[in-house]
Parts: sequence; structure tokens; C-alpha cells
Amino acid sequence: MGLKISPQQSRKDSARLDLLRQELYAPLLSIEGYTELLKEQIADEDCLSDLAKIKSAAGETRRLFEAMLEAETQQLDRDQRDSQRSSFKHDLRNSVGAISGYSEIILEELEDADELGDETRTYLEQQLADSSSLLQILDTLFVAEREFGDETEKSLNVDINSVFESFARSDRESAKRIHGNILVVDDNESNRKLLAHQLNRQGHEVNTAASGRAALDMVRANVPDLMLLDLFMPDMNGFDVLQEMHADEDLRAVPVIIITGLNDKNAAVKCIEAGAFDLLIKPVNPALLDARVVACLERKAWHDKEREYQQELEKSYTFIRKVFGRYLSDEVVQQILESDDGMQMGGGKQTVTIMMTDIRGFSMLSQALDPQDCVRMLNNYFGVMTPLIQKHDGVIDEFLGDAILAIFGAPVFSETHAQQAVACAIEMQKAMDEVNETNRKWGLPGIEMGIAVNTGEVVVGNIGSETRSKYGVVGHHVNLTARIESFTVGGQVMISEFTLAQLDSKVEIAQSMKVEAKGIKDPVRIHEITGIGAPYELYLPRAEQAVRTLREEIPVSYKRLSGKAIADKSASGYLVAAADGVAQLATDEELEVLTNLRMHVPGYPGAEDDQIFSKVTALASTQNGQNHYIIKLTSATVEARKYIDSMIEQT
Repeated sequence: MGLKISPQQSRKDSARLDLLRQELYAPLLSIEGYTELLKEQIADEDCLSDLAKIKSAAGETRRLFEAMLEAETQQLDRDQRDSQRSSFKHDLRNSVGAISGYSEIILEELEDADELGDETRTYLEQQLADSSSLLQILDTLFVAEREFGDETEKSLNVDINSVFESFARSDRESAKRIHGNILVVDDNESNRKLLAHQLNRQGHEVNTAASGRAALDMVRANVPDLMLLDLFMPDMNGFDVLQEMHADEDLRAVPVIIITGLNDKNAAVKCIEAGAFDLLIKPVNPALLDARVVACLERKAWHDKEREYQQELEKSYTFIRKVFGRYLSDEVVQQILESDDGMQMGGGKQTVTIMMTDIRGFSMLSQALDPQDCVRMLNNYFGVMTPLIQKHDGVIDEFLGDAILAIFGAPVFSETHAQQAVACAIEMQKAMDEVNETNRKWGLPGIEMGIAVNTGEVVVGNIGSETRSKYGVVGHHVNLTARIESFTVGGQVMISEFTLAQLDSKVEIAQSMKVEAKGIKDPVRIHEITGIGAPYELYLPRAEQAVRTLREEIPVSYKRLSGKAIADKSASGYLVAAADGVAQLATDEELEVLTNLRMHVPGYPGAEDDQIFSKVTALASTQNGQNHYIIKLTSATVEARKYIDSMIEQT
């Protein structure tokens, strides 16, 4: 026999199911979102296969949710319902367990292969946390006879009954009489006293005026909630009072009921057109007066609330613009706030230009600096770079430690997004003098920045969940930009062949090369840009400083770096010349341009604990069977730099 459910209970059951749907889908949507993000982070085929299984399990979980929630609306006896719920809970535990199981497998495989980046770890750990949340919800479901019981409500930190009690309390409060401050205006004393007496009995506060001009003075001194206004008065008739109030922005919202003995439809129309809320014919019926007064006061109360809400909205709008303005240009903020779907989850494919910047050697620098100085240095750097990105209509997707990821061409479309990004990158490099001047004033070391710019089709939009999201981009070209950035040294702007193809402005190219990047299938040609022509006319200074011979060669040992991995084999060589942050390495080995090296340079205090990182930028010459390479020091302690500079022969 089916359960008998009262209308009120049925309403609460429906609300419970709605809440359950919300609680179940929040972690599932998060899992699905992170699965898509992980597809761009993982290259290992086995891990990608496991990721596909996670996606399949998430789809099966979604199907089971819908079937379970639909089944809960059916009228079944207790045994049938218990059997049905047990079946769903069993199947759901299996599908959710598959998500967590394969997430753990991927996490372990990437850790064993030393290919687990910080972002990938964060995404996988979040998937595990979301899976755990789903399992906890499943454990608390259907612990009582109805859809889900009090214990489940407590575990979800909700109270359905309290919500419906609030609804009922609101209904009771709305039934209470509204009392207001009412001004009665009539030149006839008997009429004034009668209306005042009737209104006082109804609980209103009443003031009276014997003329139109006196009424206007009283209204301006103390705005009432409602005015009862006689039409015929000797000094100033009610119609003129009504028109003057309607012309005054501060008084226009005061509801007015015209009280008159003139039974003239045209007069009534004129008064309504002039702003009167209603018109009553003398003698006024007390019940009708009561109804019209209450209606007017309700209208006034809603108008006041609407005005308060409007003021709050304006404050919130101003606040949002101010907060968004710290990250986005004014045009982008306007687009998001004024678009109907500006903050909806989801996105679409779009060709944009992506910029990624990085402070060279910041990891080592941050270890040597006091935490407050480290943050102070970063804030100085970001404080200079952010306005420049906004100036060129870029959107800062996020700050990644000491790095900046920015987008050009979305959400506000621009046909010249590639040019804007390149011009912005050059202007940012020029602005590093300002950053380092401030650092010097604060007694902090100077820093260098590498910038990569790449153009391509990506998925762009609001990414995340309904409770936490960001406007950003995902796709192959985001990863490619990061790879190009890894080839840069301090002071460089490196762009891809795809960006170069989009440029209308003439650019200065210092060098071009074809590189093979980790995780990128085909080799990519990249170009070092030192200037861009009209309409920007931005050029980097040519800092070609020839290395000078060292008075004594410095023996060094080094290992090659590939991504985050360090080669097992160590090689040796000599530093034979140097300049500011640049050195010449002589070695028997053959090194490719853009190879990263981790070097050990003995001979100065603390050298045994230091790690010096550099990048091969050019083959200078081959002498006596040795290759001489120009290397750029990308990360080195102040002591190491001073030691190398001290060995330069003085002319």
C-alpha cells in the first residue's frame, strides 16, 4: 500500500530531494571539471587511459543520481523502497569508488615516474576529496522512513523544517496591519477631524494641515508615508499641490489620495495623471478608506524597500567593479557585469593570445630572503606589471607564484590581440628597470623576467564549480606557452610562429630557432622579439655586452636539466670569460642551444652548498677541440655572481 502524504509533508519531501540533488551534484561537477583539466596536464598514455575511466565512472554516477532521485518520487511500500534504495546505494558506491581508485592509481604512477607537478597533484587530491564527500553523503542517505531523515539533514548542515517555519512566519507577518504616518489636508475642520479620528482608530499616526501651502511646508519638513489631499482649497488647490510634489524628486514617491466632493471622471483622470495614487468621493466610507490607505502604505513600503535594495545594489556594483578592476581592464569588467551570462559556468573555443611570465631564479632567491621581503618584492613586481597588462586589454588569468598568466582577446574580442600581447610584453620588459630601481631602494636584489607569447585556439570561459570558479583558459596552446617560457632567459620576449603569423605591426627579431618541447608533438619555431613598430613603437635597448677574459679560468662541473629532471652524468669544463650575468663555458661536450645546466662553481665561501643554474644561449667558437658556449646565469646567489665578476680581468 502506498504511503499517505499530506500536502505540507509532500512539499517538504520535494524540498529535501532538491537539496539532495544540489549536495550530490556539487562534488560530481567538481570531479568532472578537474578531469578535463587533468587531460591537459597528463601525457602518460596509461594515466590518460585511467583518466578516461574516471570520466566514464563520473558519467555512470550522474546517470545513477538521476535514476535514484526519480525513483524517490514514486509511491512504493516500505519493502520495495528499501530494496530500491539499497540497490542504488550499492551501485553508487561502486561508481564513486572507481573514481577515487583510479585517481589514486594515477597519483601513484606519476609520483613513481617523477612527473607529478604541483597543479596535477592538487587536481588529483581534489578529486579524491570530492569522491570522499560523495561517499559520506551516500552513507547518511535514507536513514529514516521518508526520502532522507533528520540525521541526513544534520550531516548536510541543513534544517528543512526551520526553512518552512520561516515561510509560515513570513505569511503571518504579511497579514499584520501596516501602520503609517499620514498627513490629512483639508480646509474644512469637520472633514479634517473626522478623517483624523477614523485613521487614529485604525492605528495610524495622523497630522493635519488646513491649506495647500501649509501642507507643502509640513511635507518638506517631515515626509509622510501617505497624504490625504482635498481638491478644493482657497489658497492653493489640491491639484496644484499634487503637481508641485510630483515635480520635486524628494516628494514624488509620497503616495497621495485625493479626497473630493466632485464626482467628475475627467477630474479623476487629471489627478491620476498628475501622480495621485487614488481618488475617493466624499463622504468617504470608513471601510473603503481603510482598504485604500493600507494599499497605499503597502505600495510605499515596497517602494522604500526597492529604493534600499537599489542603493545596496549600487554599492555592491561599485564594490564589484573595484575588486574586478584589480584584475581586469575596465572593458572586461563591463563585459562581465553587463552580459546576461557573464558569470555562467562553461565556455567555448576561441583563438586568443596567451602570455606567460616568470622571474628567473626566484625559487632560490625566495629561500635567501626574509618572507616579508619576498612578498614585498613580488607585490612591487606585480604592481608594475598588472597596469601594463590592463593597458593593453589583457586579462590576468592568475598569479602562479612569481609567474603571471594573462589572456588577450577574451572575454572582449579584439582583432589585434596578438599585437597587443607582444607590445605589452616588450613594455613589461622595459618596465623592469622601474621594478629593480624600487628593489634597490629597499635594499633588495635586482630580478630578471622571461616572457613567452603564443597564439592559438583554446577553451575559454568560467571554469570550476558553482561555489568557486575563475575566468580562464585551458588547452594545448596554454601548455605550449609554458614550454616556450621555459626556453627564455631574463630580459627576453619569445613568441611562437603562430603569434608571428598574426602580427600586422613590424617586429624586430633578434634570433629564431626550432625547438622540441616536452609534451608537444611537433617541433615549434620560436622567435626572440626586441621591438614592435607602429602604432606602438616599443623597442628593447640593445645590451650586447661582450664577455671579458677571466684572469684565471674557473673549473666547473655541471649536469644537464630536462624539465624538472637532472641528468645522472656529470661533466666538467671551465669558465673562461664573463660579463654581467653572462659567462663563456669551455667544455669538450657538445651542448644544444637552450640547454639548461646546473653548475657547481668552487672557490668562494658557501660554494659547496650553492646550486647555480644557467641556460646555453649560443655557441661562441670552437678552440683547440673545445666548444665555447655563451651561457646566461638564470639563478645564482649574490656571492657566486660576485666571485665570477671578481675574476674578470680589469682593463
